[in-house]
Amino acid sequence: MVEVIIYIGTFASVVYLLILLYLMIGIMRTRVEVTDKQPSVSIIVAAHNESLNIAACLDSILQQSYPKDKTEIIIVNDRSRDDTELIINNYIKKCNNLQVVKIDEENNTGIDNKINALNQGIARSTGDIIVTTDADCIVPSNWIKRINSFFTSNTGMVVGLSPNVLTKWWLSSFLCIDALLADLIAYGSLGWGHAITCTGRNLAYRRSVYNEIDGFSGIDHLMSVDDDVFMQKIAKNTSWEIKYMMTEDSVVKSPSSENWAHFISQRKRYVASAKSFPFLVQLGYGLLYSSKFFILFSFIVALFANFSFNSHLILQLLTFIYTLLLFYFIAIKTNQISLLILYPLWELYYLLSYLFIGPLGLFGHVNWDSRFDLNNR
Repeated sequence: MVEVIIYIGTFASVVYLLILLYLMIGIMRTRVEVTDKQPSVSIIVAAHNESLNIAACLDSILQQSYPKDKTEIIIVNDRSRDDTELIINNYIKKCNNLQVVKIDEENNTGIDNKINALNQGIARSTGDIIVTTDADCIVPSNWIKRINSFFTSNTGMVVGLSPNVLTKWWLSSFLCIDALLADLIAYGSLGWGHAITCTGRNLAYRRSVYNEIDGFSGIDHLMSVDDDVFMQKIAKNTSWEIKYMMTEDSVVKSPSSENWAHFISQRKRYVASAKSFPFLVQLGYGLLYSSKFFILFSFIVALFANFSFNSHLILQLLTFIYTLLLFYFIAIKTNQISLLILYPLWELYYLLSYLFIGPLGLFGHVNWDSRFDLNNR
């Protein structure tokens, strides 16, 4: 029985190493072309009960090095019950390129509330390039300038590095490593021209592309379609290129979860949204998780059984080593190398978190609005 488990683990190791090879080649295939054109830009931020964060977010946006006469900022105050509106109004008095769209009532049209907020913000905007971020993010001063440099003539969307930052919660470090994995998958897959994942807090696309695919229509009842599914829709229905922006001066960080309630809700949301992914993307994620599971399981079995086939164990060890090296490559850009000391424990956490919480996203109820409640502490 032990031998069977080891051989399954060996096969899983080969599958996993092929996935890593796919990502590594995708990264090496990436070619960076830049332009010095300066199109008009609309920055859209949807805010729901963000009184603790919105001031810092706005300060960072207002300090952009991009020409102010080509930049408009639109904050969508979506049903906030705290002091978000009061804080925004104080900024309006000082900034003539800042606008507010206020949503007072729950959306009852079947469209997701976050998508409804983005739709209303985009409808008010006029810029050639639409840029989105979240209200709990602080963006670097060259963010818009760097984003626009990637919009060459054949580029329709630009995806940027989107790591998490540590909070006081004990699982926070593992969530930050999760984000490194997401960035690794996004970077490597886009190197092949495959649209798999992205994050709405560091995302930009042409208005003409948004109009070409009729915005979020057809996917506006789903959560997180401002990121993954929306990008996949662009890739499927247009010939525009989607580029990954792997530069240190364009990194947009966001706080990780701070409690079990938000963490579980977030995990459920990720799994639930994945049900809308194309089959090949679902298959890829399935192979990634299942191969990691069988590698770790067979590795533990082999250690306790004193299994003598060292070549099998070496192959499984290589999967951990190569994963760590790829994480290191991303962590350098996000200045999070110190996180990697927890990588061995993260492997176990990653498997357990999706093993126990994943089924809730597939079959249970998902409370979408909980993604906005980071500040209700």
